[in-house]
Formats: sequence, structure tokens, C-alpha cells
Amino acid sequence: METEVVFFSIGIITIIGYIASNIFDRTGIPDTPFLIVLGSIAAFFTASTAGLDFIAPYLSALAIAVILFNGGMYLKIRQVIEETPRGFFVTSTSVIITIFVLTVVGYLINFFVFDQSWGTIPAGEWFGQEALLASLFFGAALCGTSSAVIIPLVNKLNLNKKAETFLTIESAFTDVFVVVLSVTILSILSGISNPENSGGASSILLQGIAGKFSIGIVFGMLGGLIWLKILQSFPTRVGRISSQQDVVHDDILTLTTCLMLYGFSEMSGGNGALAALCFGLVLGNGKEFGFIPSFRDNPVDAGSLMRKFQGQISFLLTTFFFVYLGMIFEPVTKIILLGVFITGLLVVARNLSFRITLKKDKSMMKDLPLLSSLLPRGLAAAAVSQLPSTLGYDWPYMQQLVISVIIFSVVAAAIGSYVYGRSEEVETPPTTSNS
Repeated sequence: METEVVFFSIGIITIIGYIASNIFDRTGIPDTPFLIVLGSIAAFFTASTAGLDFIAPYLSALAIAVILFNGGMYLKIRQVIEETPRGFFVTSTSVIITIFVLTVVGYLINFFVFDQSWGTIPAGEWFGQEALLASLFFGAALCGTSSAVIIPLVNKLNLNKKAETFLTIESAFTDVFVVVLSVTILSILSGISNPENSGGASSILLQGIAGKFSIGIVFGMLGGLIWLKILQSFPTRVGRISSQQDVVHDDILTLTTCLMLYGFSEMSGGNGALAALCFGLVLGNGKEFGFIPSFRDNPVDAGSLMRKFQGQISFLLTTFFFVYLGMIFEPVTKIILLGVFITGLLVVARNLSFRITLKKDKSMMKDLPLLSSLLPRGLAAAAVSQLPSTLGYDWPYMQQLVISVIIFSVVAAAIGSYVYGRSEEVETPPTTSNS
């Protein structure tokens, strides 16, 4: 494709994304379905989308880092500390129920719809090892919500702060679950194929989850505190920029530091998504660290200074991510119908898990229909769905089925947020002044 065509297309996509975002703000009609359809239209006029496979992991990682960092800056650190233990428990319960449901469904789909293409089942037996583990992998890939979708949606909804904090924490936790569980299942399958590598699968799982959580959180918190200290040395922003000397580059340097933390955390065995979230959390709550002597006299409120710039970067990445999803999806009737069916099951499983774990919390139960619909799958699911083929496992339809569920779960979240927004307008009529 010619360079000028690429630049023109980027401009058109950005403008349409801006218009769709404004429609969401004004009417409550979500922008995500428009962007997915736009991606499908773009793919139709593109000679080949093969090059998208190359950029997929980089776009996914970049979007996760920036969107979680931006989301972290809007959270209140005291509320996060209060909600994290319960959030982890609720999220774990939801993940377990979801994986169980999807494993059963995936196994049945493999047998009755895909002609055992995910692994054959020996004659006279009910289970085949590869078929079972492939179905388990399918469940793990789709067990978590996407922070790239949840955070922009939540920011535009009039949710109570507790629900907003929970949904953000959940999306960060489940990114870890999706990656660690999926990789571990493939490791177990490789161990069955190669007995020399089969030992310690359960310990790999537990160590992997604990290690990724702890390293990511520690790196994010320490990195945030160090960067707050560095920001104290930056010149104070002027109200009006009249020359090049008035420009302060702390926004772009902060974003660069976030990306470095994400990469360093991943290279050290941690979770970059949690590192980015905690980094944003610390910067957005700079004044809360006044008890530290070095911050007492000169606290830095980085969040209020940077939210506009980081929000714009987050908007760009979110826009192009949904367009990308639309471009890589190949609409086949069988895959579309299965995607709709599985999305419906995910709503039921999510509703059940919340009824079990949140039944005593009246404020959360009040928003149960919305919480049940906010189940979008996204970046992590799309990324791990590509792993089996890179390791030599030929599981036809799996990647397209995962993408189908991603798209329809995003649409379900968009519809749920729209219905919730409309109901809030009905319940809260505009106040009239007495003249």
C-alpha cells in the first residue's frame, strides 16, 4: 500500500473515531461497534491483511500499557487498597466459572461442529487429552475482560466509584490470568507430548501467577514514586506557551517511562499491565504521599497535569485497536453464530459468579445487569489465541472463534452501557429552577 494512502487512511480513521466518541458522549450510543464495522470495511478494500499479524503483538502491548496507565490515574488509591482483596476474590471466582463453562462448550463444539479438529477422541472413550487441553486453552483465552474496552466505557458512564474501581482492577487482574493460564496449559500439553518437560505443571501455574502479580505491582509502585521525585525537578508549567522554551516534555517522558516499566516488568517475569496500572495510580494520587518527607513540602499532582495528554493517546490506541479487530475478522456464518452463542453464555456465567460473590453488597447488586454485560474480551485474548500455531498446534477455527467472541462481547458491553445510560437519564430527570 502506498505511503500517502496509509497516511490518508490514518487521518480518516482518527476523524471517524473522534466523531463516534462524541456521539457516545452526547447520546450514549457506544462508539465500539462503529469502529469494528469500519475495520471490516477497510479490510474489504485492502488487498491483503497479512501484515496485520506482524503488528498485532506490538499494538496489543502498547494499548494495554497506555490504557491501564491512563485508567490508573483516575483511581483513588485509598479505594483501590480497600477493594483489591475483594476484587481478587470476585475475579478469581468469575474466572473459574467462566473457564469451566467454556471448556465444556469448547469440547462439545470440537466434537459436534469442528469434526474433532482440536484433537481426536479415541473410539469408545469420552475424553482425548489434546481435545480436552485445547478446550481448556479456549476457556482460558476468553476468561478475562479487556482493560482496553472496560476503562474507556467506565470513564463515560455515571457509575459509583466502587463499581468503577472494581471493574478497572478486575480487567487488570484478568489480563494476568488469561496470559498465565493459557501459557501454562500449552506448557502442560507440551509436557504430555514430551515427557521430559512434564514435571511441575501445577507449581509453574502457582509460581507464575504469584510472581507476575507481585513483580508487576512492586515495579509499578516503586517506579511511580521515583518518577514523582524526578517530576519535582521539572520546571513549572506556564499558562500560555509563547515560545519553544515554554514547552515542558514531562507528558511524553512520563509515557515513555511507563512503556519502559512495562517492558522491564515483563522481562523480569512480572506483569507489565499491572506495572502500568500501579504507575498511573501513584502518579494520579501524588498528594496522598505527603507522609513521605521528600514529598511533604513539594507534592506533585501529576494526574491533573497529564490526564488530557494521556487521555488523547489512549483515545488513539483504542480507536485503532477496534478498527484492527474488524480488519482481522473473517465473517463465516458458523463462526458468527457460535460467537453470539458463547457471548450469551459468558453473560450468564458472569451474572452467576456475581450473584455468588456480591450478594451482600447492595450497591453493586443494584448495577448487576450492567456488570453482567460489561464482559468485553480483547487484547489479551487476541494475543494468546495466536500462540498455538506458533508452537506447532493446528487447531482450525480457534483464532477466528476467539475473535468472534471478542467482537460480540464488545458489542454486548456497548449495548449494556447504552441501556444503563438511558435508564440513568430516566431515573434522574433534569432539575428545574423555581422562579
